[in-house]
Amino acid sequence: MTRTFLHSFDPPTASPVTGPTVDLEVSDIEDAGIREVLQTPGAAYGAWSILDALLTPTGAGTPFTFREPLGHAREVKVALSGLFGRFVARAYLERHFNLSIFAHLGSRTIDLDRRSQVKIKRLSRGDLPDWIACASDLSSLTVAEAKGCHDVGGPAKALDRAWAQAGRIDVTARGRKVTVKRIAIVTRRGTATPGPVEAHLSVRDPVDEGEPVDPKEKDVLLIGLLRLHTANLIKPLGHVELAGALRHLTHQPFARRLQRDLERARTLLDAVPVREVEKTSTVGGLVGGIVTRAGPVTDAHVAPADQEALARLNLRPVFVGIERDLVSAAIEAESQVVRNRLADAARPDEFARPDRAGGWIVPLGKERRITGGA
Repeated sequence: MTRTFLHSFDPPTASPVTGPTVDLEVSDIEDAGIREVLQTPGAAYGAWSILDALLTPTGAGTPFTFREPLGHAREVKVALSGLFGRFVARAYLERHFNLSIFAHLGSRTIDLDRRSQVKIKRLSRGDLPDWIACASDLSSLTVAEAKGCHDVGGPAKALDRAWAQAGRIDVTARGRKVTVKRIAIVTRRGTATPGPVEAHLSVRDPVDEGEPVDPKEKDVLLIGLLRLHTANLIKPLGHVELAGALRHLTHQPFARRLQRDLERARTLLDAVPVREVEKTSTVGGLVGGIVTRAGPVTDAHVAPADQEALARLNLRPVFVGIERDLVSAAIEAESQVVRNRLADAARPDEFARPDRAGGWIVPLGKERRITGGA
């Protein structure tokens, strides 16, 4: 179901939409929430699966307005505003900027390829932005910060804070600054009563020009992003060793050790159960796991009957996975293979939903079940 936000964009000429509002599908926000919670360090609980029940029942094309405030204490409002603001911002970036590969930033410098001296460099003290991201063809390198807001006066102050945070890193290749797009996004949720009624989505988005970078170094940078994106996604789904091997590839400076690490990553990928989606020719072999409202299911194999039982209990089970061939291409650093594969990405069918980066979310139940990997 489509919901709308009042949309402001700086600079206005670069806005990805025309008119004063922007729309997002609630299911896209929930899918972004699944990926975001899984890929963010910490507990992977299913807070994404309750949006429909929280929004006003006013139908498709109406504002993104909650029935009532999300909590009463300030600390609860801040926490939930931040959580849902992050989900909305990621869905917005995925839909309107075609970004699909997201690496999450922590508090330290992150190597994308230590051997090629490609890294994310901290510029100042304070919290780092949420993501460095790119499109499925490994283009549109973007630094993004998302914030939620419940201020009655609007999102302007939160947008200033988000913009300052988006400027705290550079991406460098052998010491040279790489051109990036910096985006700060603030979502001010609306509430039917009491509180601010109008839902806002405010964005600041200039391009930060860098120095010329060798195309090979750019490929290395973007393959590093894909490795981190994949590792963060599959780790909470039960593939801890493979995720660790993918991460290790990004910070190995020595050729001999890198070859050893490549062999280990290949061996681990070969040992991972490959899952198939019943009754569809759209989705190929996947690496992933089942996620419910309560979080990921840690068992290696969940029988079809158990998948149906989870659905009957309204635990909203979904299979979250990424195409095995794409994981292999990330290991082998085959940037052109990645571009070609994602350019020919399969279209969604009635149930399975892709993310344009080889990832799939498949709601489970009688109509769709995951097989393989027993």
